Amino acid sequence: MSLKKILSKLKIYKKPQVDITSVKLPGLNIILARVTSPEIPHEVTVIVPRAEIREKYDQNEKITEREIVLSSITVVHAPRHPLAGPPVPPMAND
Repeated sequence: MSLKKILSKLKIYKKPQVDITSVKLPGLNIILARVTSPEIPHEVTVIVPRAEIREKYDQNEKITEREIVLSSITVVHAPRHPLAGPPVPPMAND
């Protein structure tokens, strides 16, 4: 029996969590690859609030003009702090 299998049975060895997130837009290519411990929960957030692509064509259907507007693109990889605990519900109005 391999050392990996023995440690796995003893729950000492844990396989890492692997995630890959990819955002592809014209003129933009973001790849987030992460390898984390399964004991610490992590969150990945990708926010693209505005992505506009405008194209103008001539009579022969060839692109004569292309405008790309990318605004406030955010990619976040954040571990949850273990001491933070669960979210506290808002207080009820009396």
